[in-house]
Amino acid sequence: MQRPRHARRSGGADGRQSWVARPAVIGSLWLTALGLTGLLAYLDYGPAARGVAGVDFDYFFRAAQNLSAGQSPYSNLHQYVYPPTIALILEPFIHIRPHEVWQVWVAVIVAAPVVGVAAFVASRAARLPAWLYPVLFAFCSSTLLFGHFWPMRRELYLGQIDTMTFPFVLLSVLFATRGASALRGVALGAAAVLKGWPGAIGISVFQRGVRGRWRTLLALVATALIAPLMALAVAGWSGLTGFVKNAFDAREQASLINDSVWAVPQLLFSRSGLAHPVEVSMLLRYGVSALLACWIIGLAVVVLRTRGDPALCTFNVIFCMLMLLPVAHRQYAIFVLPLLWFWVADLIGPGPVDPRRVAVLAVIAGWWVVQCFSWPYTYSSPTISAARYSVPFIADLLACTASVLGGVLLARAERRATPVPAPAPARAGGGGGGTPLIRLQSSIAW
Repeated sequence: MQRPRHARRSGGADGRQSWVARPAVIGSLWLTALGLTGLLAYLDYGPAARGVAGVDFDYFFRAAQNLSAGQSPYSNLHQYVYPPTIALILEPFIHIRPHEVWQVWVAVIVAAPVVGVAAFVASRAARLPAWLYPVLFAFCSSTLLFGHFWPMRRELYLGQIDTMTFPFVLLSVLFATRGASALRGVALGAAAVLKGWPGAIGISVFQRGVRGRWRTLLALVATALIAPLMALAVAGWSGLTGFVKNAFDAREQASLINDSVWAVPQLLFSRSGLAHPVEVSMLLRYGVSALLACWIIGLAVVVLRTRGDPALCTFNVIFCMLMLLPVAHRQYAIFVLPLLWFWVADLIGPGPVDPRRVAVLAVIAGWWVVQCFSWPYTYSSPTISAARYSVPFIADLLACTASVLGGVLLARAERRATPVPAPAPARAGGGGGGTPLIRLQSSIAW
């Protein structure tokens, strides 16, 4: 007879705790995990804080200076394509030397995603024994803060706000797994107030079988509306129009490499000036873009039509969405990294090991390895082959496809594991006995 889950977690059917489940051992594991996270965070912080302030941070600081001068944060600053939130946050500190603010900014960039890691571990807590919580936490923080993880290095180099948006996305996943529909929408709305595009992650609520989707959408829209209202409040109509215009103009950034289904074929099959094309052909460029877009949209449809874990659905939707964005920067891979964490948690959780799901994890682990190489985004050149720039996108495509198919396998496994209630026995005698189907068949036979 199979032991109940709580018995397996405690280490024996008689209720005696195994040594790994003892509070002292769990406490030691947590101290080790937190110590490792702190060390990696410090190693990330030091070089970035001592270096030159990132170019994106400079845009944020100039937007804050515009606000302080009574102007729109978007005045003469087309590079500021975000809601006014960041400018409002930085405005009280513009009298401080920019480099000192930059040092604090780097600390926030490094510390903020750790909150997201904690939210992810909490979202998996119901499926894992307590002693695995710190193990999973250490793995997640290590893969994120590892010094060679290129998206995080880009984030620190630019001074971007993706890691500050990241915790809100992971909190939305936590709320989704707990059935807190309204809080899920608030968290996604807060991410949109910071960055903008993460609000589109809300389409994950259309996953089949999700409850409370309209509460989530209402909370998301109500929260996200804070962004245009802030733009209107801080600078009137010029603030609102500047926000919309800058965001709209940013849909094309011809001087930057990006990893979308629209940009990679452009690199491969046209003279973009950013890389040496493999072949110059307009037919190939637009044909491959259309083919890739159909493939990703098809994957997104499969994701939304698959019942299952809302966390996996959210991460897969993010992956599909990033490849469909007009501009998808490499540091956006930070939002996809939880897919690796999810499949590792699936592997170490209770239940039999499915070799096909292990294969999915292997593909996504390979994707993470690809992200640890320094790709030549900062020195694009027409002498570098476009094929080299395309390697991270190919890894994205393979990892996204594997994760979506893995989600289908996981949903099928959960359905098979769910016991089907036995039909009620038919009552003896005639009359109104039996199930409605039996009564219908009897009446037809009569």
